[in-house]
Amino acid sequence: MIENDSSGRRIPALWLVLLSTPTSLSANAATTVVPELARGLNVSVSHATWAATAFGWGAVVGTPLTAALLRSRTMRVAVLVNAALVLLGTLLVVLAPGLAGLLAGRACQAAGGSGLVTVAISLARTPRRTGLVTAAIGLVGAFGPLAGSALAALSWRVALSLSLLALAAVAAVVRDVPARRASGDVRGTDGAGVALVAALVTALVLIAAAPVPALVCASVTLLLLGVHVRRHRDGFVPQPVLRTRAFRRSSVTACALSTTYFAVLYSVPHRLEEYWSAEATGGAVLLALATGSAASLLFVNWTSRLAPAAVHTAFAAAAATAVVLPLTSWPAAFAAATGFAVFAATGAMAWHAVRVAGAAPARYRSDAVALFTLCYQLGGAFGPALAAALIT
Repeated sequence: MIENDSSGRRIPALWLVLLSTPTSLSANAATTVVPELARGLNVSVSHATWAATAFGWGAVVGTPLTAALLRSRTMRVAVLVNAALVLLGTLLVVLAPGLAGLLAGRACQAAGGSGLVTVAISLARTPRRTGLVTAAIGLVGAFGPLAGSALAALSWRVALSLSLLALAAVAAVVRDVPARRASGDVRGTDGAGVALVAALVTALVLIAAAPVPALVCASVTLLLLGVHVRRHRDGFVPQPVLRTRAFRRSSVTACALSTTYFAVLYSVPHRLEEYWSAEATGGAVLLALATGSAASLLFVNWTSRLAPAAVHTAFAAAAATAVVLPLTSWPAAFAAATGFAVFAATGAMAWHAVRVAGAAPARYRSDAVALFTLCYQLGGAFGPALAAALIT
């Protein structure tokens, strides 16, 4: 889908799953090790939670950086650079003596990990394989808090090093992707475009922490980006991609459903505190997430037999159900909401990613899929912020 040179062999889906899932595992593992982290670095719990913020920021910024690599280099280079970021970030997490080094490490881990997710989705190429990757990301991420709790008994640093597992797939993926791009397909990096996109997503991520300054920065950056895009038709955000109706519709949908998923995921445990124990809540949410992830994979395999309108309706209905269920007074419905939310988000991610790639001109497929993935990643930043606002 992404690599215009088709000489690369089809990579087994399990390697793509291993390449992409450790990032979600590592992200969610941090939720249960914050107290240990605070004690280990002799900082307050509130300061320790910046480890999660740094990871979220790195994940969002890593996607445009990977898009720039796919645009100007090769898929192989993109894999190796992101793998190096994961390795560097993990080394910083393991060795950092203070909070600043740890935050830098978590940001590097997330940037490299989100880049590997973009690569995996790009290499999947079919709805079924893409669905397997996205469903696995949701399913494996559900085990993050449990893994964090278990590994924290050894060390909180070990619990925050799970991103390293992705490197086990790098050799297999690098072996099978093309070493060269198609003739005439190498384009400039457009550093200004990359910087503006990175600045925009950074401002958007910080809206919850500093609403007024972040909104001002986001507005100014968006204006500058708009001017840049108009002046550079073939820039980092190509005009032919923005003019594609499938890209616009799919990107907005992916961001909305991802935001819904993460908002539900972060708010449901809080709602269940007054009804169930922490163990019961964790088990129920894990079961719901596993069921929803598996259902999304099965559904994506059937989407080729359904009309696009029916697929849109199914995902929208699942997301609406996820929003409505927590409004009831039935605790089991709260947990079930996470299953509907992950079904809508991961299933839609798989289905729309293939549609975005198919609708974009061949020259711009890597740009289209990377920018689409960025919109999905933004939901991972917006959702928790929305959940926090709803809880308070």
